[in-house]
Amino acid sequence: MPPTASGDAEFLLDLMDEADVAGALIVQPIVHGFDHSYVDDTIAQWPDRFIGMCLVDPQNDDPVKMLDELVSRGYRGVRFNPALWREGEKMDGDVGRAIYRRAGELGIVVGFLISPRNYDEIESLAIGHPGTRAVIDHFGHCVPSTNGGNVPEFDRLVSMARHANLHVKLSEFPRASNEEFPYVDLFGWVHQLIDAYTADRLMWGTDFPFIVEQTGYGRGWEIADRVEPAIGPGLSDKILGGTCEGLFGTWGD
Repeated sequence: MPPTASGDAEFLLDLMDEADVAGALIVQPIVHGFDHSYVDDTIAQWPDRFIGMCLVDPQNDDPVKMLDELVSRGYRGVRFNPALWREGEKMDGDVGRAIYRRAGELGIVVGFLISPRNYDEIESLAIGHPGTRAVIDHFGHCVPSTNGGNVPEFDRLVSMARHANLHVKLSEFPRASNEEFPYVDLFGWVHQLIDAYTADRLMWGTDFPFIVEQTGYGRGWEIADRVEPAIGPGLSDKILGGTCEGLFGTWGD
């Protein structure tokens, strides 16, 4: 299926400028597979605006060597996507542990694109390699209940705050929510995660380019201003940028 929205760097830069966003983390798009040439060129052209997270093939003959090579090109993170593993293999198997351990040795961050069924694997990796910092994307792909009741999967995500190396990305609001903008049913979750992880371990994400058609890039940032009770200035500064800089470094370094 052809894309329905633009996702090029120039378009993103225009949106960032309009929203007064200083820099962004680019995750290697799965539609490009393991061909990182476009992200390579983007980071090289705008090093003061973009930081890259690579994608390593867990079925490669030497995925750790592949990670080393990508990091040598400037990538500061690596995404774990369970769909890329061989059938029957898990992310906390030998291959995943080797990549996760090496990420910690290299000082880069692991980004988890997972669902609640993968939480056991994440906890296993976090316990086994506490020196590796990791970010769980998109509220861990939890979904609020339509009646306002507790969601066991989200309770599990909150409990995982006991692993000091784990962080959570507050992103994909339109997908996660059962409501329209500004996605009020997620406000309580934001505050529960702040209480559990602290703002130092939470980072905002727009989920570009999908956010553009869902509600608009600028409004993707506006959600943070509409959360009730309001996120205080000190906390919002960390969530909207400080945590990301702490994990990945500042743009242009």
